[in-house]
Amino acid sequence: MGFIKFTKGTSLSDKDRKALQKLLTDEKKKLQAALKDVDASLSVLGGTKKAKKKKKK
Repeated sequence: MGFIKFTKGTSLSDKDRKALQKLLTDEKKKLQAALKDVDASLSVLGGTKKAKKKKKK
């Protein structure tokens, strides 16, 4: 997704504002889902590392 730069005096119609809000909400949901996947992967990796350290001792 690209960036949209708004300058002073820029205004959106209600239709455009709602479409942009919907688009950003959808993007936010996708990113949150991806973040959950990353957190799950990190927790699995973190658990593996801790287990390996315990075995070495």
